[in-house]
Amino acid sequence: MPEYLTTRLLIVLLVGLAISGCGFRLAGTTSLPPELKQIYLMTSDFSSAQQNALRQQLERAGAEVASQPGSQAVRLSVSLKIVPDRRLVTSASNGRIVERLARSLNYSLKDADGKLLAPATTLTQQRDIVLDDNNLLSSAVERRNVIENLEQSLYNQLIHQLKRI
Repeated sequence: MPEYLTTRLLIVLLVGLAISGCGFRLAGTTSLPPELKQIYLMTSDFSSAQQNALRQQLERAGAEVASQPGSQAVRLSVSLKIVPDRRLVTSASNGRIVERLARSLNYSLKDADGKLLAPATTLTQQRDIVLDDNNLLSSAVERRNVIENLEQSLYNQLIHQLKRI
């Protein structure tokens, strides 16, 4: 029995070494380029919760988010725009409403000397949501969850764009 466990452990170890040796990485484990290791984040139209969520995403991607502009920190300017909700469908028979929620995120990136690294770019996310007029509390919670997911998707999209610089 111990030989079986030893053989199994050896096989797992060899497969792990082979996979890591070929450069395989799990999705989402890549990091930002070295020139973006230190970022000074400048936000507008963000709540403190939104700022914290974006800061956490940047830190998970490998950046150190500076509280003051430093000599090495790149400057990331980000603004969040709430696109007015659009009512797509209203059903009088069952009280269901389909609305489109959308958010856009504008960003630009400059190095510590003010040289433009990424021009002003707009990222947009939208989702259609079915709300129930007869259950307003549930609809409000669902709307809040969809908005948080939209914002998280925008932050992920921003990180993806920054990795390409």
